Amino acid sequence: MKKNLLLLSLAIIAMTVAYGQSSIPNGNFEQWTSQSFDNPQNYPYTSNYQNFFQYTLPANVTKTPDSKHGSYAVQVATVASATDTAFGFFLNANPNSNNGPSSWTGGMPYNQKPAGIRGYYKYNVATADSATIIVTFSKAGSNIGAYFFEIGGIQNSYKLFDFTFNPALPTTPDSVIFGVVSCKIGNQGQPIGIPGSTLKIDSVSFTGVSSQPALMNGDFELWQTQTINSPVGWHIESDMGEGFNRTTDAKKGIYAIELITYPGNTNNHPAAQAGRISTGYYPNNCNGNCVEQGGYSFSHQTDTLAFYYKYAPTIANDKASVQMNFKKNGNQIDGRGIDLLASSSYQYIEVPFSLMQTPDTVIIDIQSSGWQDSLLSYVGANLKIDEIHFKSQPLNTGIFNYGNGNTISIFPNPATTNITIECPQKSVLTATDIEIENIEGQIIKNITISENNTIIDVSAFPSGMYIVKCITGKGIEVRKFVKE
Repeated sequence: MKKNLLLLSLAIIAMTVAYGQSSIPNGNFEQWTSQSFDNPQNYPYTSNYQNFFQYTLPANVTKTPDSKHGSYAVQVATVASATDTAFGFFLNANPNSNNGPSSWTGGMPYNQKPAGIRGYYKYNVATADSATIIVTFSKAGSNIGAYFFEIGGIQNSYKLFDFTFNPALPTTPDSVIFGVVSCKIGNQGQPIGIPGSTLKIDSVSFTGVSSQPALMNGDFELWQTQTINSPVGWHIESDMGEGFNRTTDAKKGIYAIELITYPGNTNNHPAAQAGRISTGYYPNNCNGNCVEQGGYSFSHQTDTLAFYYKYAPTIANDKASVQMNFKKNGNQIDGRGIDLLASSSYQYIEVPFSLMQTPDTVIIDIQSSGWQDSLLSYVGANLKIDEIHFKSQPLNTGIFNYGNGNTISIFPNPATTNITIECPQKSVLTATDIEIENIEGQIIKNITISENNTIIDVSAFPSGMYIVKCITGKGIEVRKFVKE
């Protein structure tokens, strides 16, 4: 198992993926994979994000109706693929610390001094594994108590756990972090998981106090649906998918990539982290001698990288960047790049290059701030990139066709009741499927027409932006409209 938690900083473990002939697949950021799942309310840090962005594994923190009290409990499981094992976890805060729970601070506000913690659980492993409960208290930004409790065995019926904090809290805290991991924690803070280990937990509360934290949600009755997206062909360079968004503020087509500098941690100190995506990845546990892996086939010695960008830094001297790393036979042979200055509207950029050797691979890295810009004042820098490609290899995904004279006509736009959609006549063979999606990629309406135009009632659509696709045997035409 690739792991470096219980730091719960969740170092990226990216997957090597082989693609076709184009050196920058999905350079127009029109192709995305999406997943929706439920998180327990007030617990935004879960392994569901790690599974989606790093492992291509299903969500392993889930809502279950098999509860001790009320309608729901939370289920946390260790799951596995052929190459990776992913333990399940949920936390009510991002600890932003590489030194383990004894240094965690923050969490949900709480001004009581509890004696312990109790709740009910089921577990399904008799030996060699157990789930772990983690509770850390802090005051005025300093950790004043960190506690680990293991619960395990074969428990087919809900069993009470009731643990005392030992040693007792020395003073009344101002915040608390509560979390659960599906497996045992090793001597160096690393999870030791057995695939299939499954915990169900319910009705968690602190003991010896007159009130619980307002945001505890310890009965797990409250849940929030999350939808996350990832651009096909790109690796997300953050622990939990932080620092990037799919945006409809695109130069062309429907989507662009948005990278945002976010608050993170460096050497156990708060620091700005650049939002970053790449066609390559850094291997886990490389002991400081990391060489970027992955990338795509590319054999042009002379070429030009081209793209559009917008950039809004929070500090005047901050710069975003786009970098190219060229490799041959697994070794880096050259690199080129450009720093990007502030621009409130999309600018077209070209980066010509002539290399000393012919490469066989290129890796593209994009980030929203400089590596050296770690002060928290840099947080919020916002970079948008669209239509990134080599001039020798124009964008042509074979899926979306823009600006070819056959675009969809939608009127009125914006609309309140009905819209008329005219699909391009050159595209229509015998029938056309029309799909209308919201900006999350969910299909709202799907119809088949044999004419070039049709009237669709959108009066029941919630206000917002929508995407219309005319799908024929000749391709897909796409356009946006706004429902007022």
